[in-house]
Amino acid sequence: MNESIQAKTDQIVVFSLDGMSYALSLKNVVRVIHAVEIRLLPKAPEIVPGIINVKGQIIPVIDIRKRFGLDAKEIDLDDRMIIADTGKRHVAILVDAVSGISDLASGQLAVAKETLPFAKHLRGVAKIADELILIYDLEQFLSLNEENELEQALKTKNR
Repeated sequence: MNESIQAKTDQIVVFSLDGMSYALSLKNVVRVIHAVEIRLLPKAPEIVPGIINVKGQIIPVIDIRKRFGLDAKEIDLDDRMIIADTGKRHVAILVDAVSGISDLASGQLAVAKETLPFAKHLRGVAKIADELILIYDLEQFLSLNEENELEQALKTKNR
């Protein structure tokens, strides 16, 4: 009985930007850290302000505020970075705060392509505890051109 319940439940890491709630699938999240200094990465895509060093690993930082059309903001000491695995590499996503992990039953998720056809970077929308949470699709976030630009910028950095 428990196996069927678990098969229909996904866990998400909920975070906020400008007071709105977003989430990533927990299976993509490696860790959450305090915001650290970002070093410029020349020739990177516009949504990649730079890189950070986490335990010897160089990780590009993604500014999802730019992707979602939110106002830019200075990094605050209370901000967080979510280190996530895209399947191709680890990235750090700069967020205002991380509220925790929530269970997401399959019935709570409305697929973005059906409800928000303009939101190609979202996997869906969920309603949890009377709050709407936009579920972010990490695999669709960078376009092919941005992915190629980032790859070239990282190669140049390592020379």
